[in-house]
Amino acid sequence: MEDTAESDELTVSPYEQLKAKHRKEKKDLLAKITSMKHSVPKNDKKRRKEVGATAEKMEKSLKDRQEKELSEMLATMKAATENIEPLPANGEESKEQAQETKEKKAEMRKRLNEAAEEDAEASKFAPGRTLESEAIINELSLRNLRLHEIPANGDCLYNALAHQLSCGKDIRRKAASYIRAHKEDFLPFLTWEDGTPVEEIEFEKYCWQVENMCEEGGQWGGEPELKALSSVLERRIEVLQPEGRVAVFGDEFVTTKPLVITYHRYAYSLGEHYNSTEPAA
Repeated sequence: MEDTAESDELTVSPYEQLKAKHRKEKKDLLAKITSMKHSVPKNDKKRRKEVGATAEKMEKSLKDRQEKELSEMLATMKAATENIEPLPANGEESKEQAQETKEKKAEMRKRLNEAAEEDAEASKFAPGRTLESEAIINELSLRNLRLHEIPANGDCLYNALAHQLSCGKDIRRKAASYIRAHKEDFLPFLTWEDGTPVEEIEFEKYCWQVENMCEEGGQWGGEPELKALSSVLERRIEVLQPEGRVAVFGDEFVTTKPLVITYHRYAYSLGEHYNSTEPAA
């Protein structure tokens, strides 16, 4: 119980809150830039160039502001730190890193299992969750669709799409392969789960985490992976959100039936979650 309490304190610390805020800002910016680019006809080179320049300015502005905020936060934390322990020797450091990785994987599995159990008991009763669920169900009814629940185990985005494609775990490999092949397009928008930007030297590690399930050390999917999958599958992906907005990826693919999934911000203990859809009976 004591370990859980300590973990909860860490997740709500000012530093973690700032990192989470930065991560959301980057995702929102990616969605905005993607929408801007998709709104320009492919043959309008002048406009595409203008949009590209605007996107670069937006990215730089966000990057500069976030770096400043993070620097100020770290400076504050450093000033409050009285004792700094010396770094361990290389051999000891390697052992500690390996143990830390092992512990993180075990903690992730535990968290996934606990969250799944909690969701099974409570997801239908929390007011915020209920309102969100009703809004999504109403939107689906307009499309003659119904919700298909996907387990909240960290792999929900991939499993939601796989449900409609019958391609299983292979969908992660497809996403990772496409991101690897288009590194320059994706790297500026990639972040770790804590909101830290993925550095170029970490790119392959990120792709490995896209390729593997969460219980094996993989990372949750988000907008970069949706963009990659819409391209590699050559399918339009529509993400229905409770506020009525529909995030579209791959809107150039109009000759095939779109893949429709739902995005839930509050309905699950793990946080952001994706479900699949299917034709209503």
